[in-house]
Amino acid sequence: MKTSKLWKTLTPSQRRTWSAWAKDNTVLLADGRVRRVSGRKAMTVVVGNRAVAGEAANPAVVPAAANWLDGALSLRESGPFTEGIGYVGFRADVDIPAGTKWFVWATQPVDDAESNPARRLRFVKCMALDAMEGEDTTPNLGPDYAAVNGSWDDPDGNPEWPTPHYVWFRLHQYANGQLSPGRMLRSQIVEEL
Repeated sequence: MKTSKLWKTLTPSQRRTWSAWAKDNTVLLADGRVRRVSGRKAMTVVVGNRAVAGEAANPAVVPAAANWLDGALSLRESGPFTEGIGYVGFRADVDIPAGTKWFVWATQPVDDAESNPARRLRFVKCMALDAMEGEDTTPNLGPDYAAVNGSWDDPDGNPEWPTPHYVWFRLHQYANGQLSPGRMLRSQIVEEL
């Protein structure tokens, strides 16, 4: 069933619960804006997020309050590297419990003149992590990145760009259909560390 039609399956009490939740919570819309929306739209976004995260899309359950990890992941010494098969990932800056999920967006390579990277972001994946300790790195997201944005090698296929180029990422922690406030990260494309 389409998520937009799920609203009709809810009881009046469940609809009121969604409407109350939507008054106090924002959702990330497909165009990248974070806004308060109607209960129906909030339910649609949350159920859609659950589906992307591989969870049951139960429209009757509004998300519980979440405790977000602040500054948990960075790009510090974690890519994008072009050496070999290439690598891009994230480094844990705090301990991260098992089962934590992140929605990841990224741009194609851009130069330093890019003034609005958010408009170039494309959804890459929902990344589920095993428990991580500070300094651990995530598995390589290179194949996922390449499937969406292509290679981060220069246009001639060289691993070293003649001028500095960067990849911008936006991360949102995921919990029961909700996404944390987004965090933009940028890293220069280099051949190796």
